[in-house]
Amino acid sequence: MTRAVTRLAPAKINLALAVAGKRDDGYHELRSVFATIDLSDRVRVASAPRLEVRIAPDVGAARGDDLASRAVRALAGATGHEPAAFVHIRKRIPVAAGLGGGSSDAAAVLRALATIWQREDVDLVALGATIGSDVPFFVTGARAAFVAGRGERIDPLPEPPDLHLVIVRSPWRLATEDVFGALNDDDRGAAGAVDALRDAFVRRGVTPQLLRDLAQNDLRGPAERLCPAIADARVRAAERGIALSLTGSGPTLFAVADDHRDALRLVRILRRIGLSAHAHTTAG
Repeated sequence: MTRAVTRLAPAKINLALAVAGKRDDGYHELRSVFATIDLSDRVRVASAPRLEVRIAPDVGAARGDDLASRAVRALAGATGHEPAAFVHIRKRIPVAAGLGGGSSDAAAVLRALATIWQREDVDLVALGATIGSDVPFFVTGARAAFVAGRGERIDPLPEPPDLHLVIVRSPWRLATEDVFGALNDDDRGAAGAVDALRDAFVRRGVTPQLLRDLAQNDLRGPAERLCPAIADARVRAAERGIALSLTGSGPTLFAVADDHRDALRLVRILRRIGLSAHAHTTAG
């Protein structure tokens, strides 16, 4: 029997995101196009006599309440197994940044533990939805997908070309619930962009310029109102000809580059104005 499994847990960006309204269960109805990027945490899961999760560096999660611990308990509850495992997570994805790091870690734990416990028969997508809204996407292993509902409806899309992106990391933190709480009806308007981008993926017509045109996010307005530094960064970048878009509920921003050389050029410009910019790709 497999005793230990190691998996990479990739970050994601929302290439476009629309909020359709609030559901009866209190969550918001979302429509978004997700894509993973070449920034990953490393997750090792092993058999153990009790539940222990170690995260390095320490991200300040309450012991036992991190998403990885919840994933172990969720799979144990679904299978009748004791909630016992050793999980070690080496973090590279910034925390509370809109990149889905914690959800990706939880998905990696589910997939690894299902292998160790020999329970690949469990519907991990449905189980992931009980842990966090982004977990189902990561469980599928898709590089790109149209995501709807509160995150539980996943429609994998054809793999994107190796798109070049510049991720602008932020020293600020935003709580997802605060951003949704600040959302107004006037902030909404990205639904058409989401649908157009999904269609472009299906017909394999995604280009850097199309991504720049459709990179809309209904949560940008509330995120900027809660954190004016986001708006300031976008303005300063725009003055230098760079369009920065918000991923998730923020505060991380991204720009779409034409190619690798262009990505490095954008990184240099953004760093000169004091932003923490890094070149990435959607390559898996």
